[in-house]
Amino acid sequence: MPTSIRRGAIATRQFFPVLLVTLLVTLLGGRGAFAQSADRVVTNAGTVSGRVSATDANEVQLEDRAGEIKKIAIDQIREVQFGGEPAELKSARSMLLRGRAADSLEELAKIEPTDLDGAEQILLDEVDYVRAAATARVALAAGGDPREAGKLVADFVAKHPDSHHAYDMQELLGDLLARAGRVDNALAAYGQLAKGPPAFKVRAASARAAMLLEQGKHAEALREFDAAVQIDSSDEASAAQKRAAELGRARCLAHLGKPEEAVGLVQAVIQQADPEDGEVLGRAYNALGQAYRATAGKEQDALIAFLTVDLVYNKVPETHAEALYNLVDLWEKGANPERSREARATLESSYPGSQWAKKLTAGKT
Repeated sequence: MPTSIRRGAIATRQFFPVLLVTLLVTLLGGRGAFAQSADRVVTNAGTVSGRVSATDANEVQLEDRAGEIKKIAIDQIREVQFGGEPAELKSARSMLLRGRAADSLEELAKIEPTDLDGAEQILLDEVDYVRAAATARVALAAGGDPREAGKLVADFVAKHPDSHHAYDMQELLGDLLARAGRVDNALAAYGQLAKGPPAFKVRAASARAAMLLEQGKHAEALREFDAAVQIDSSDEASAAQKRAAELGRARCLAHLGKPEEAVGLVQAVIQQADPEDGEVLGRAYNALGQAYRATAGKEQDALIAFLTVDLVYNKVPETHAEALYNLVDLWEKGANPERSREARATLESSYPGSQWAKKLTAGKT
C-alpha cells in the first residue's frame, strides 16, 4: 500500500473517535463530561431523574428527556444529586445530611482539581455549599469559633441567592450568629428563613426558640415553640418540623417544672417518628432523659434514655455529646464510677471542643 494511502487510513481511524465523542457531547445537551448520567432529585415521595435546568430558593426545575420541565417544591426535596459529580462529592453530601460533618469535610478534601475540569457552575457551587455547611456544623457541634464558619456561610448566601440551599444556609447563618452572641443578626437570618414555605416558617420559629432556650429564657422559648407548632400547614414536611418543635416544647416544660407533661410530649414524638430516623430519635431520647431528670425518682429512666442515645442513636456528634455529658453524672450518682469515667473519657476524646465537654470541665450539670 502506498505510504500516502496508509497515512490517510491512519488519520481517518484517529479522526472517527474524536468525531464520535463530539457528536455524543452534542446529543447530551452540551453538559460535557458531566452530562453522561442524569441528575436525580430525591423527594419525600421518591426519586425523579432528568437534568436540573434551573434552581431558586423555592424550587428545582428538572427537565426530562422529552424536554418537559417539572417544578419540584423545595420543601419536598431531600437531596439533589448531579449526574457525573465526583463520587467524593456525593459521599461528602450524604455524610453532611446524616450529621457527619467532620467526615464530610475529610471526604471533600479528596477531590482533586482535575476532577472538576469541565464542570458546570452549579456543580462547583455544590462543592462550595458542602464545604461551607459542613464547616458550620463542625463549628456548632464542636464549639469552635463560629466567625470563620460564619464568613463561609455568609459568602455563600451572598453569592448564591438562587441556590436551592438558600434557606438551609440562612438557618445555619442564624445559628452561627446566635452562637457568637449576635442576636439581632441571627434574628434577621431566621427572618429570611421564615419567607419560605410553611415547613421553613416552622423551622424559623423553632430556631428563634432554640436561641432563647440556650440563653435560659425558658418561658419565652416555650412561647416561640408554641407559635411554631401552631403555624397553619398540613403538609408532611411541616408536620416533621412541628414534631421537632414539640421536642423543644418538652425541654422548656421540663425546665418550667412540668416534667410529666414533657415526658408525654416526647413519647408521642417517638411513637410518630420514622424508626430509621436516628437524628430525630436521638434528639427525642435526649429530651426524654432531660424530662426524667427533672422528675423526682426517675434517675434510672433518665439513664436508660441517655444510654439509648449512646448505644443506638450516636451518629450525630452534638446529640451524642449531650447524652455522654448526662451519663457522666447519672452513672456517678448510680454508684457506678467506672462507667462514669468511661463516659467522661469518650466525651473528652471524641468531642473535646463541644459545649458539653466545656460544661463538664466547668463542673456544670
